[in-house]
Amino acid sequence: MAVLLVSMICVIVIIFIILVLFMKRLIKRDVVSATSHLDNLTFEFTQKEEAIKKEYEELKRQSQEIIEKATKDAQTQKENILKQAEEEKNKVITQAQEKANEIVKQADNTRLALLAELQEKINEKAIEKAGQLLNQALSVSVRNDIHQRWVDDLISNSFQQLERLRIPEGISEIKVVTAFELNQKQRAALLDKIKERLGYDVKLQEEIDPDIIAGLVVNIGGLFLDGSLSFKIQEVVRGQQQIS
Repeated sequence: MAVLLVSMICVIVIIFIILVLFMKRLIKRDVVSATSHLDNLTFEFTQKEEAIKKEYEELKRQSQEIIEKATKDAQTQKENILKQAEEEKNKVITQAQEKANEIVKQADNTRLALLAELQEKINEKAIEKAGQLLNQALSVSVRNDIHQRWVDDLISNSFQQLERLRIPEGISEIKVVTAFELNQKQRAALLDKIKERLGYDVKLQEEIDPDIIAGLVVNIGGLFLDGSLSFKIQEVVRGQQQIS
């Protein structure tokens, strides 16, 4: 009985040992399988991690390029805007300067014109005043003597220009302004000169104006022949002014 029990115990022990060995082998196989699978997962994870890292680096590089390009484009646009603004500013300044120069030039031209007009008026007044002073300085007899000689010379030698004038047709009356009254000889000689030019007789409308000092002024249909001493003085003075 005891032997049978010992035998059974031995069999149980052997079976247990076998089971332990089997379980150990089974567990070792599963561990190896699990470890291999884990290694595979680790390798795949490492590859994916490297791929993700490379993709991240690529995206980072692309982002950096985009940022750099955007920065460069922004800087270029800024420079272009500043350049355009500078050009526009210079253009506005140039236009304003040209306008200012034009205004200054116009103002200067106006000033010069006003000065010239004022000087001309001053000269005319001076000439007129000089004539008045000369008229006052000379006695009536002296002026009359000058007048007679002046008129005789004009009628005899200075009316050839009548030939060059385009006198309107149908003139029947001529106005003559003199410093003193014409005498009969002067009147007849003047009418002869006019008749020689027109081809027919005309009437004389005479007027006395002491301001012309000496000589006469003939008005033929609106055409004036100024042979007065006052006009001669004005011509001489203007000639001297032009020379100076």
